[in-house]
Order: sequence, then C-alpha cells, then structure tokens
Amino acid sequence: MPTTADEWLPVLTKRLDDRAPRVKTQRDYTNGNAPLPEMGHNTREAWSKFQAKARTNWGELVVEALAERCVFSGVSVGGALEDDDRVRRIVRENRLVIQVGDLARDMFTTSIGYMIVGRDSFGRPVITAEAPEFVYAAPEPLVPWRARAAVKVWRDRDEGFDYANVWVPGVRARYARSAKDEYGVMIRRASSGGWVKLGEDTYSGQIPVFIFENHGGTGEFETHTDLLDRINTGLLQRIVTVAMQAFKQRALKGGLPTHDDDGNEVDYSKVFEPAPGALWDLPDGIDIWESQDAAQGILAMLQASKDDIRDFAAATRTPLATLLPDASNQSAEGAAFAREGLVFKAKDRIERLKVGLAEVITAALRVEDPEFSETVDVSFAPPSYVSETEKSAAAVQASIAGVPWRSRMADIYGYPADVIDRMEQERAQEMLIGGLSGSVNSGTSTGNTAGV
Repeated sequence: MPTTADEWLPVLTKRLDDRAPRVKTQRDYTNGNAPLPEMGHNTREAWSKFQAKARTNWGELVVEALAERCVFSGVSVGGALEDDDRVRRIVRENRLVIQVGDLARDMFTTSIGYMIVGRDSFGRPVITAEAPEFVYAAPEPLVPWRARAAVKVWRDRDEGFDYANVWVPGVRARYARSAKDEYGVMIRRASSGGWVKLGEDTYSGQIPVFIFENHGGTGEFETHTDLLDRINTGLLQRIVTVAMQAFKQRALKGGLPTHDDDGNEVDYSKVFEPAPGALWDLPDGIDIWESQDAAQGILAMLQASKDDIRDFAAATRTPLATLLPDASNQSAEGAAFAREGLVFKAKDRIERLKVGLAEVITAALRVEDPEFSETVDVSFAPPSYVSETEKSAAAVQASIAGVPWRSRMADIYGYPADVIDRMEQERAQEMLIGGLSGSVNSGTSTGNTAGV
C-alpha cells in the first residue's frame, strides 16, 4: 500500500480519472446535456439539434426538490443554547450556508461530495466545498467517512499551470505542471501524469479532507437513468410525429394526363402549387385524398409520457407536482404520501450531512485552538415545514404541548442561534414595554375612578 505523498499521487489521480466519466454522466442529467435519445454516431448536426429539444432536466428537479428540504441553519458548541461568536464568524466568513447547499447538490447528483479545511495567511480557518470532478479521497476501510489519503487538482488559467495537493497523515505535498502545450495553447488533460513536486508541509490531526457519501453510494436518480432515457425518447417520438404531420399529406386518385391538348408536357408542381387561397382545376374523374388528423395518436403519446414521469416520481420519492405542475387531479392523500416520502428521505440525508459537518466545524475550530475538545452540533431547518403556514400551525401545537419558546424557534422555524439570541432580547424588551404600558393604563384608570 502507498504510504508517502509521492506514492499516493499517481494512485489517487488515476482513480479520479477513472471516476470522471460516471460523474460527468450524472452531471449531464442535471445541466441539460443528458444523452440524446436514439443518438447515432453519424447523426447530422441538424438532427442532433432537433433531438436536443426532447431533453428535460428531470434529474435537476429531483435534486433541487431534495436540496430545498436540506437547509443548513446553524451550529452550537458544547450543547449551549446561546450563539457562539467564534462559530458564527467561521460560518459567515466561509459562507457555509451557500457551501453546504453546494455540497448537498454534489452529493445528491454524483453520490459524493467533499469539504476541505485549511488556513489562510492570517491563521484563520478556511472551509471549502469541493466538487468530485477535482477531488478524490481514499477512504479508510473500517471508517469509510474518513480519508487515509486525498488529492485535489485545479487549474490556474492566469498562471497557465495545473496544481495538485496530496494529503497523507501529517503531511501535505504540493505539485505543479504546465497547462499549455509547446505552442502556448491551453490543453485539456487528465489528472494523471506530468507533475513536479514543489514542496511539502506538516499538519497535526486527521487528514482535513472530509467525505460525504450519499445513501447507497449512488446519486438520487442514478439507478433510474433508464427511465429518464425512456421519458426523453417518448418526448422525441412525439416531437417527430408532430413535425411530420404538421401539414396533411395529399394524393390524387386517378390518372392525370402527362401532356396538354397542344402536346406540351404538364408541370404539375406548378399547376398544384400550394398557396393560401389557391384553386386547383382538376379534370373529371380525379379526386384528392387527404391524410387524417393524428391528434388522437399524439394524445396517447402525451399520456404515455405522463405515466413514465409518474413512475419516475414514485421511484425517486419526489412529489408528482414537482415534475408535473398540472397534476391537479392527484388525490390529497396521494400528495400527502408523496410529500412524506420526500420528508423522510430528506431527514436521512440531513443526518448524513450533520455528522460530517460537525467534524468539519471541529477541525476549523482547532485551526485557531488546537486544544479545542467540545462537542459540536450542526442544525438544519426542519424538512417537514416549508411554508410559513405549516410552521405556524406546528409552533402552536408545540406550544400547547409545552415545548419551550427557544426550542420552537430552532426546531420548527429553523432560526440559527444568533438570530434566536437577538429575537429573545427583542421579546424581553417587548414584554417589558407591554408590562409597563399595562401598569400605566391600569394606574390611570384607577385614578380617574377615584376622582369621580
């Protein structure tokens, strides 16, 4: 087994290259580049553009529907209810709300996501969400969410160089290579090969590359790409049918003379030239046949596509209304069941994110304080409550059940700790002002009564 950074570099970069086609395929299903239905190697460009009209980003809808339910809301340290200034600064400076969303989308799309913790020139922690196109971490076999070695590859177009960092226990090695060919033109290269070592430095603690793997090691729609291809193929067939039958086909029944009375050959392409308001003078005994409207066939194709989309919604536990906004005929019970399926799935994904993010925040706090040893808890907005109406109804029921005010604000409304701290102060001020106002009004009323 490799042990040094130099030994791990070719191993990790090759694994990164080997995984790249699978990651790209999953990305294509969410960015408008899904495989074209019925694509041939010799397909003409015009037909390729026509085929592209049959693609819809169903994968993106599935990912976004789940990501919208997994909203990072805050961090608490040591079980304290109050906000921690250190953590709030780290969250703000590293834009963690945005980065956690990007991490979740990578995880739901490609099955894997990464975060790396480093330090800037001032010694402050830097947390970055990394795309799996540029990072690969070899997991510990018995603890698969921790890395035994990792690599990150990136390109600096301004400098014209590719760079790579390799982490092994206690050591980070840095490498570089030219990103240009002999003519000075930027070239697209695999991650493997051509690296020159720049140096290395040491660090303490575990490897600062954190692995976030999705349930089952697959993307949310990865096991259903055949169904996605079937949906896109059905859309292509409908588009082709509509295009071919946009104009009715006509034929003449009966024999037409080839020459006129003067013996000249008749050019029927001019005689029967189609045009608005054109009249055709047909000889006796000649009838026109006209193809029938194919509307019924198109309607059947539309229904078949909707059936496939319903299957896809059920398979991915995505509410049908997300994929078919006009699904108004769905029963309330069916809609509630689909929503519950999405909520349960979101809760599972949130738990997977929370554990890894707690380690990320802990590592970031240890950048500033190597002796930090308190417990870190990461919170997400409840996936069950999306609309303000749902949150308010749940908060009322929780209040009746005796749930404390601060817990209702965190667990139901999903407010972060610093916001709850401010709200608590404002609430205390309002109660004080309200109490004083009540006392003044009561005293005024008593005085008037006594005066009377």
